[in-house]
Amino acid sequence: MLAMREQTGPPERVAALDEVARALQVSAVESDVFVDVFARAHHLGRSDLNAIMWIAASAEQGRPLTAGELAGRLGLGASATTSLIDRLEAVGHVERVRDPRDRRRLTLSMNDTALAMARDFFQPLGRRMAEALTDLPTEDLLVAAEVIRRMTGAIVASREAARSERPPADRPEPR
Repeated sequence: MLAMREQTGPPERVAALDEVARALQVSAVESDVFVDVFARAHHLGRSDLNAIMWIAASAEQGRPLTAGELAGRLGLGASATTSLIDRLEAVGHVERVRDPRDRRRLTLSMNDTALAMARDFFQPLGRRMAEALTDLPTEDLLVAAEVIRRMTGAIVASREAARSERPPADRPEPR
């Protein structure tokens, strides 16, 4: 795995930062493989599943997502996002809902059957995660959550920076 070797400071801190980065990398890959099991079992592509996650998370926060917002989160163009939403709507996972305050605005909503399907698959993972942490004090869990949030913020910032960079002149843009 890639460690954070550019770090400076006391060797113990550099080693601890490397350990956090490695643990997060392994967790991300293992999560990705686990989620892929769900996606394959339900004939979903990775972007489909990521879209479902964003739509459900936004609904939980009481702020339904628009197609444009979903496109931004997934890094997809408008036509690819429309095709993705069409696919998810055709199999009954999501629906387009007209905003009652602005009839021109459409938001995306998860259907109850899709939410139940996801809940049935992911709840055992939640139980196993809770069991894995039973011996840790609540304060440690709160610190871990903050570490994960900050590391995720760094990942998002790096992703956005990579998206905004132009490919070198000797390498054509991907199609």
